[in-house]
Amino acid sequence: MEDYQLTKVTIEGLASPYILEADSIDKLLINPGRKLLGYKRQKAAFAATVSWLSAMKAEGYFPHSATDLCTVTVMAEAAGHNLSGALSTVLNDDIYRGDNFMGVSRFALADKAPEGYTNYDARVTYMRLHSVAPVWCMLDTVATGATLVRGLEAAFQNAQKPERILMGTPAGAAVGMRKLEDLCRREKIEFIPTFFGATFGLFEDGSGLPWCHPDTILAGTERSRVNLENARKIFNNNQAFCAVGDCSANFFDVQVALEHLHDEENRLGWKLPI
Repeated sequence: MEDYQLTKVTIEGLASPYILEADSIDKLLINPGRKLLGYKRQKAAFAATVSWLSAMKAEGYFPHSATDLCTVTVMAEAAGHNLSGALSTVLNDDIYRGDNFMGVSRFALADKAPEGYTNYDARVTYMRLHSVAPVWCMLDTVATGATLVRGLEAAFQNAQKPERILMGTPAGAAVGMRKLEDLCRREKIEFIPTFFGATFGLFEDGSGLPWCHPDTILAGTERSRVNLENARKIFNNNQAFCAVGDCSANFFDVQVALEHLHDEENRLGWKLPI
C-alpha cells in the first residue's frame, strides 16, 4: 500500500470533512490527470481507493466486526475504482457483508432562479440492495449532488438505513456534499466525506470541478501547494478546467475519452500535456 496524508479540514455545512492526498491521487487529478486512461487509470484509481479505506480504518470509522460493513457501488465510477476489491484488500481477508449496486442518471433543470451554476435532478435506473450493513462505504464524483441524493433517497426507502456512511469522492465539490450531508442529517445517519486531492469549486456548467476555481479548498500541505501551482501553469489559471471530466469514459472507453478531451481542448483553448 502507498503512503498517504489525511487532513481534516473546516468546510461550512460539513461536520467531519477530510482531504486525502497520495501519489495515486496526483496521477488521477494532475499528473498526468485526464491523460491517464484505461488500465493505467484503473490501477491508480484502485490504489487511491485502498488508501482512502485504509485511512478510514485508521481513523476508527470501521466497525469492530467486518460483517457490519458493506459497499454500495454507484455505477459506473465505483466500478472503475473496484470499490469492493479495495475494501477486501484493506480488510485483509476478513469477510464483510457484501456489495450493493446503484445506478442513477441525471438531467439538467430549467433555470428558475439564479444558482450560480446549472442545477440538476436525477432518476434512479437500477438498484440492488441485498447485502446492506450498519456502515456503508460509497464512492462517486460529487458535483451538484443530484445523482447521489436521489440514489440515497431510494436506497433508504428500499433497505435498512445505515448508521454511518463513509463517502469517498475522486473529485467532489462542497456544494454537492452539503446536500448529501443534509439528507443524512435528516435521516439521522452519520456522514463522513473524504475529498481526494482537494474540495473543488463548482463551475457554472454544474459539473466542472476545477483546480483553479476560487472556491476550491486545499489541504494546506506542500503537496497541495505544488499541485495548484502546476494546474495554474498547465491550464493558464482557467476556471473551466475540470480535474477529472467524464471518469466513466476514461475507464471504459478510451477512444471516447480522447475525443471528449480533444473537443474540450478546442472549445476552451488549452492543450493538455502528453
